[in-house]
Amino acid sequence: MPSPIGNTIMKTIVNSPLHALVGRNIAVITVIGCKTGNPIETPINVVRVGETLMVISMRKRTWWRNLRGGQISRLRLAGKLLAVRGEVIEPPSDVVNALKDYFIQYPGYAKYFNLKLGTDRSPDPLELERLAQERVIIKLNEI
Repeated sequence: MPSPIGNTIMKTIVNSPLHALVGRNIAVITVIGCKTGNPIETPINVVRVGETLMVISMRKRTWWRNLRGGQISRLRLAGKLLAVRGEVIEPPSDVVNALKDYFIQYPGYAKYFNLKLGTDRSPDPLELERLAQERVIIKLNEI
């Protein structure tokens, strides 16, 4: 899990003119806390799947819960500020399907999840089920 200092450094870089240093898939999402009403900024890794930006997060993290119900948030990505509507995918069976599509399109990311791909570059179904117990998928659509 990222440290608070590491998150602060990433947020600072992504929100600055130096954002290109961390790559085009690192973003900062600002959600409004459901309980507090305060903004919460979190650095995230996003990938584009069609017209949608996809994020994979640990279930035990809490920031993504503020996107349930299609909440609108802000996303700073590649120097641009976007308004996005979140869709949280939580049921493990739905997460498995989304992860399968994700790793087929982005096989290079499998190593970050300790996921081995078959010779045909497809993810192992049992490993996807394991990951789906630990992760949620967040889809962000620009509005």
